[in-house]
Amino acid sequence: MAMKRSQLEKESSRWVEDGIISEDQRRKILRGYGPESKHPILLTFAAVFIGLGFLTFIASNWQEMSNLFKMAVLLFFLLSFYIAGDHLYRKRSQAVGLSLIIIGLIIFGSAIFLTGQMYHYTSFSAFPFLVWALASFGLLIYYKQALLFLTTVVIITTGQIYSGMVYQNFYIPLGVLFILGVGWLLYKEGSKLLAVLFALSYIIQSIVFVFANDWSYYWLILLFLLLYIISHLPYGQIHLKTFGSVAVLSIFIVDIFQVFLLGQESETVEYPQIFFLLWSILFIYAVIQSALESSKFNWIDLVLFIPVFRIGMGDWFSLIVLFSYAIGWLVAGYRKENNEWVTKGTAAFIVTTFVAYFQLAWAFMDRSIFFFTGGILLFILSFFLEKKRRQVRKGGEVS
Repeated sequence: MAMKRSQLEKESSRWVEDGIISEDQRRKILRGYGPESKHPILLTFAAVFIGLGFLTFIASNWQEMSNLFKMAVLLFFLLSFYIAGDHLYRKRSQAVGLSLIIIGLIIFGSAIFLTGQMYHYTSFSAFPFLVWALASFGLLIYYKQALLFLTTVVIITTGQIYSGMVYQNFYIPLGVLFILGVGWLLYKEGSKLLAVLFALSYIIQSIVFVFANDWSYYWLILLFLLLYIISHLPYGQIHLKTFGSVAVLSIFIVDIFQVFLLGQESETVEYPQIFFLLWSILFIYAVIQSALESSKFNWIDLVLFIPVFRIGMGDWFSLIVLFSYAIGWLVAGYRKENNEWVTKGTAAFIVTTFVAYFQLAWAFMDRSIFFFTGGILLFILSFFLEKKRRQVRKGGEVS
């Protein structure tokens, strides 16, 4: 019987470890087999629907069962999915096996809350999510699969959102597991996609942390700046560079938020001196960090992290910061003929122009004229910026 690609990948890795073949030879062998059939995807969905069917059946008959029988049912399905999933993962199909393991993990999470309901146990924290996340993290360490990484991040993030909304509290144990546990695995064995997932969860948890502690929004500037600095550490893994893109996008949204918030409240924002002390330390370090890098243009990103709320007319200064960021990358992109930078600057300039137009013209123009005029202006602006971007792509001279 012909060996499947998934089996060959596992076997060939052992051959490399044993010195039988080299890594280059392994890659050439795998290329000859091509991708596996897509049928495991269908089987994965079949397993998911079967698992959901079991859960639906249990839920619909839950009230009619005794507590002992309920526990027996939960343990039976929990162990069945784990054992079957592990067997299929090792012997048959990793995709189907992993899907059954995740269904078992979902049943485990459901069992935590259902058991508490059965025995009238009430937790006034996100502790059930911590137990669930620890189980998912254990499976992640054991199997080292991206889907389990995603599951662990989703459970932790959901737990923090739950804690923030229900208890107005940031649950520190979940945060520690996220940074020291999931973060360590990401650093050692992650990828760009997993880095994006981690960074997005960091952003969401930062928002929960700030508002659960009843702090003002501007503390997000520090937390996002810290994520940006981590992305540019000289000893960081290459996939962690993605942190910087997520941090910049997040602070860009915060600056847009400031355009509308500070138009009316720029004189009433209160701030402690400790904020500016911490901000100064981080910002100066980021500037030095940027100056030592080879590109010499990452300082443009740092413009977005300036705390304009301390200055009067904060809405105008927020617009200036946004336009400075957009124009900075446009100029840098044209000078270096870097299409990626031009695209980034173009997108930022169009969005900022729309925000400025919306902020300045909304109160003075008829609504139909407002949208009609704004659409025409953005169309003309995007036409000229796209023309310039194509010139850069073709390597043409830009005046």
